[in-house]
Amino acid sequence: MKHRNAVLVGLILCLILVISIGLWKLVPESTSDSIISGKATHREYSERTVKIGYLPILASLPLYVAQENGYFDEQGIRVEPVILQSSNQLVDALVRGDIDIVVESSAVPVLIVETIDPGKIKVFSASDITPETPFDSLIIPKGSQLSSLYDLEGKKIGVFPGSTATNLLKSFLKDKGVDVTEIEFIQIVPPTQLPALYAGTIDVLHSYEPTTTIALESGNAKKLYGSVYAEQLNHNPQGVALISSKFIAENPTLANKVVTSFDKASDFIEQNEGKARLIIPKYVKLDQNVADKSVLLYMSRSDNINKVAMKKYVDMLYDVGELKTRVSTSALYYVP
Repeated sequence: MKHRNAVLVGLILCLILVISIGLWKLVPESTSDSIISGKATHREYSERTVKIGYLPILASLPLYVAQENGYFDEQGIRVEPVILQSSNQLVDALVRGDIDIVVESSAVPVLIVETIDPGKIKVFSASDITPETPFDSLIIPKGSQLSSLYDLEGKKIGVFPGSTATNLLKSFLKDKGVDVTEIEFIQIVPPTQLPALYAGTIDVLHSYEPTTTIALESGNAKKLYGSVYAEQLNHNPQGVALISSKFIAENPTLANKVVTSFDKASDFIEQNEGKARLIIPKYVKLDQNVADKSVLLYMSRSDNINKVAMKKYVDMLYDVGELKTRVSTSALYYVP
């Protein structure tokens, strides 16, 4: 009897074991990955979330492309996009460690930080503004009688907030022989620039994309002059993408992967511009017609930054008084 009971118990235990193995096989292999990453995938994701600061504007297109095309997912990177409202806010947050990456910022606050506390920030991409890709323009109301730069004397020009846009435009006009002491420069935030132009509060607007295209497509404005920035410096690198030096030191592999993702986005925009433009209205409040016609701010790969143009740009900023001391750019870059 005892022998039979032992055999019976053994059979029951074997049966339980077989059933358990069968049930385990029925569970999808992605379950453990799903719990860790929040996604049903075999891919292992980074434990550290990368915080990416950006402005909700057209110039942040590399981020939109990387998100839309899944480049961060391909690298197994968790990202948290963080919206800020100015280049100064982006750079300040990067220096504090609140964010790890900046998609696109004016180069000026970066260079100012470099003069005060060098080495905290690295550049991994830069813009390429040319006469063929004029990211800025001087526009006037459709009925305006202005026809040349000399007509600007005695007028009011709306400019992007901050001293840089004003000082660079003044320098450009001086070089053209225009008396800038007879011009009033009024700083206006982008959302109110066109209303100010149409209402006559200003006579001329130094506009950036997509404001220029919005105005021209509406039929309410016309172009007085092309790109000031491209004429001042061909292949102008005034827009830069940034990465924290501390983030690089503490997370070298992750830093490499993030910048590689942005390099891939830059390649996609250059090679598939039409498809990239279809992505824009999903992230920026623009009609597809405007997205199709706006001049894009082309950002370089990390291994293709025009360092000669960057040095010239830094020297120009020093000459117009935006930088109080000259900045060496030799150690400013990060390449994976």
